[in-house]
Amino acid sequence: MAFEASPDAAFSVADLGPVAYPGLNRVEKRHRVAIIRAADRVAARLWWAKLISERPGGEIIYCNTLNVRSYALGRSRADFCFNNLPLEVIVRLIEAPVPGDPYAYRSRWDLVRPGGAWWRHVEIAKARKAGDLDEANRIGAELRTEIARKTAELGSRL
Repeated sequence: MAFEASPDAAFSVADLGPVAYPGLNRVEKRHRVAIIRAADRVAARLWWAKLISERPGGEIIYCNTLNVRSYALGRSRADFCFNNLPLEVIVRLIEAPVPGDPYAYRSRWDLVRPGGAWWRHVEIAKARKAGDLDEANRIGAELRTEIARKTAELGSRL
């Protein structure tokens, strides 16, 4: 399946249509329903998350919670402010910013880089998969402390 073949990608139901039904000219509602049912079963087994876009219509996005690139792509594709951008732009936004890039001001690198919030989410998922709940809880507590510190810092600026 596509999830195992591309562990660092994120897929919408529309992306999975040609994979599930090669040669089909038009993916209809019955096909989408079958794709979602199958993807939900596989996703749960492989530690993939099902995200629903924050835009009207609620496009479904699947991402690998054990891979930071896939997780960042999925979160960005589901985000209200980013999901209307072309995939190649979203990919640029989750990578280290390049000087002169017109989208650099929208970079999500701080979330993806080692120590970033999304990087920590992936580390928590990896610890849970390994059965190390103490490590998952430690990383989660560290993340909550960092968020509280940044929130207090922002509040003091207002």
